[in-house]
Amino acid sequence: LKKFDGTSFSDVLNLNNINASPQRRRYRLKKLPNYLILHLTRFKKNEFSYEKNPTIVAFPVKNLDLSQYVFSDNDNNRPPTEEQIRNMSAKEMKKMLIKYGRSDLAEHTYTKKDLVDVCIDFISKSLPDMLANKYDLIANITHNTPAEVGREGKRNPLEEGSYRCHIQHKASRQWYETQDLHVQEIMPQLIGLSESYVLIFERKGM
Repeated sequence: LKKFDGTSFSDVLNLNNINASPQRRRYRLKKLPNYLILHLTRFKKNEFSYEKNPTIVAFPVKNLDLSQYVFSDNDNNRPPTEEQIRNMSAKEMKKMLIKYGRSDLAEHTYTKKDLVDVCIDFISKSLPDMLANKYDLIANITHNTPAEVGREGKRNPLEEGSYRCHIQHKASRQWYETQDLHVQEIMPQLIGLSESYVLIFERKGM
């Protein structure tokens, strides 16, 4: 994530002109998605075979804060007040929901009053969390291999071991570990101790 902190510079080669000097660039995120998928590079191919990096990567299960990586050029991102919503037309309210990626909230409203109630509930309960740019983990895919695999010419770690998935049941907040047809409950504290391969986060307020 340091690449997107807005202050760190990276050297970039110009592929259209191999004789040109490397350029220095910095990257800034202006907007974050509702869902964040992080892929950790576990496997590396050397001259002879694949190697796996078993390092445990620490990450929060709740409240992953990415606000320091967002640099919005829009100073008018302040949410509307309840009074402003009541004075909006139905078209303006739907446009507001589209702006924050929640156009689905308007699908089951049949009157303007229904739409007003939905919008007011959204800006008072969900929108503050969304604007905070915080995420909660909802799924975690791990790859486990026997200790001897991938060492000194042993078997290929990509062809050995097993994949497991940790999934949170949203209504009950209970975490489950699944492997093929086997499903069992798991404590969220144990998820951070696994060899995570793919992490899926959901923006708070969704």
